[in-house]
Amino acid sequence: MTMRRVKNGRETGLMKLCLPLYIVFCLFAIIWLKAAVVNLEYELGELDKKRADLIRERKMVVAQRASFYSTEKIEKAAVTSLGMTLPVRGNVFYVKRTQAAVPVKASMK
Repeated sequence: MTMRRVKNGRETGLMKLCLPLYIVFCLFAIIWLKAAVVNLEYELGELDKKRADLIRERKMVVAQRASFYSTEKIEKAAVTSLGMTLPVRGNVFYVKRTQAAVPVKASMK
């Protein structure tokens, strides 16, 4: 049994209504996708700016940390806060390395 296509006004009218709706829907979908892509590009640009700012800030923090650990600052803090003094050459004693004391072996003959 073969199906015959019935052409009555209702089926062709439905097709005439669905095709333009489908085209309009596709156009809106394309426009929405394009707007979403533009929005994502804008957000990526903002995130890239934030990343550059954070990298710049990190470099500044590393430089500050290096200045905090400089020998001049440590020496100044030791003298002012802890009351330490610089060593006088006459008060410096050098300790020579000697062999460690070992127990003496006694032989029993």
